Amino acid sequence: MDIMACLSFLAVFDTGSATVAAQRRFISQPALSRQIQTLEKKCSTGLFTRSKTGMQPTHAARQLEPIIRRLMTNVKDVDTAISEFGRDTVPLTIACPILVAEGVVLPFAAETNTVLADIVEYPTNRLHEALSRREADLSLIPAIPPPEFESRLLYRIPYTLQVRSDSPLARRESIDVQELSNENVIVPDRSSGTRRELDRQLTMACVRFTPLQEVSRAHIGQAMVRAGKGSVITVDPPKYGLIPLPVTVSSTALTLEEWAAWPADHYAADTISHFIDELLTWMKTKPIFETLEFT
Repeated sequence: MDIMACLSFLAVFDTGSATVAAQRRFISQPALSRQIQTLEKKCSTGLFTRSKTGMQPTHAARQLEPIIRRLMTNVKDVDTAISEFGRDTVPLTIACPILVAEGVVLPFAAETNTVLADIVEYPTNRLHEALSRREADLSLIPAIPPPEFESRLLYRIPYTLQVRSDSPLARRESIDVQELSNENVIVPDRSSGTRRELDRQLTMACVRFTPLQEVSRAHIGQAMVRAGKGSVITVDPPKYGLIPLPVTVSSTALTLEEWAAWPADHYAADTISHFIDELLTWMKTKPIFETLEFT
């Protein structure tokens, strides 16, 4: 397969213009046209219809596009792997929710001088997609990963109901999930792993309640509680002087599991394993993480 022709095909497919595609590829338009014609000859069919308004992909081109795009991703992976051979460590791209990035990964990298290629922030419901598309080497996710990935349980985080210090609940040592239906509770929205796991465990406990409000980030809910609006259930550390009450199910703490996941065939599996070990070692030294249950 002619890699250069494949790149030109994708450039034309994405831009709809041979002129713009040639500029993007830093080659002349005649050279790009020859590459497309060679690919069309190999396919024994036309891939684009040409007109004054541009180049439109044919049905054959639309069938070919996802295959060629996967091929280019694999070529990129090979180039990356080759460039990293001989290095002691491979800089990783980490995919995680914004809270994990800001509260865990970035402070760890800053304090330990760990070199990372990038940190990409994704909502929980898109983290596995990032791995599948090879947009990240490793994901840190509050949900059990699908079986096609290698994975490792990192720790469990307790859910807390956070209230103002002047709330009658502030004197309590904990609150059972059965009591939530009697409270005005702010919860994360359903894009978050925190909410999805909460809903799952409440369903298992046969608890039904209607939240007072859904918020995109727990921090927003915490500010609302401080301003006098209900209480918030979260796994985040308390802010604004709020009092955290452990949430229990029949006297057992309600927790959220945090997992690491990575492609099963990843060439830098040893580096990923070492990164996880170092991250957990660092977290265990920090008082802010003392409520976590490490595995």
